[in-house]
Amino acid sequence: MPFSDLFLGALLAFAATAAGAALVLPIKGMKGALFALLISFSGGVMAFSALEMLLQSHAASGNITALAGLALGLCAFFVLDRIMPHAHAFVSRAPMERHKKKAALLAGTITLHNIPEGFAIASAFAASPSLGWLVAATIAIQDFPEGLIVSAPLSAYGMGARRSFFWGAFSGFVEFLAAIAGFLFLSTVSAATPFALAFSAGAMAFVTFSELMPDALRAGDKARVALTFLAGAALACALSLLLAVKQ
Repeated sequence: MPFSDLFLGALLAFAATAAGAALVLPIKGMKGALFALLISFSGGVMAFSALEMLLQSHAASGNITALAGLALGLCAFFVLDRIMPHAHAFVSRAPMERHKKKAALLAGTITLHNIPEGFAIASAFAASPSLGWLVAATIAIQDFPEGLIVSAPLSAYGMGARRSFFWGAFSGFVEFLAAIAGFLFLSTVSAATPFALAFSAGAMAFVTFSELMPDALRAGDKARVALTFLAGAALACALSLLLAVKQ
């Protein structure tokens, strides 16, 4: 596959993510009901994405790989959730504020989620340039709202708009790097992709149900939070079906 096509396709996905993340810049912070709705909507999107990645992992490699990756992802972020404040206190001599820990976990899971998407772009270009551009374009369509879904909750948890934008854009840059790595080490990357999908699913499920949704339920009306969660999941499902039809 021509490296120039792969490079431009990966760059398209990165640009779409950064453009979506830039929508957070006018936001100065959110509280109360708006915070709850934003967090629950993001939780719905992440929950469906986690389920979809787990199903793709299972279809590609079967029960053992999918369950092992899921379990390791859950355990890894459970441990990270426990040690992060203590590690921060050891380095800075000050306890880590809980909202900062939540923001860090959220940024980390979305970044992990984008690695398999970068692999997918590389694999598609390996098959043919036309398929590569189709996959890169459809992933870019998904990445535009995803950039905001990364940045907006970070802003809601108290991170500044510029830093929230940076982490949203950075998640897209990781996808770009993963696509380049997939080009260079395609055989190894292809074998690792199902496990990476399941691991990312476990990480996203942990953050969604242990951090995002409890916060949303505490901050807002339970019925509205539940409906917004379902709306996020439905939107992600509709986008997944649309992209599947296009492919």
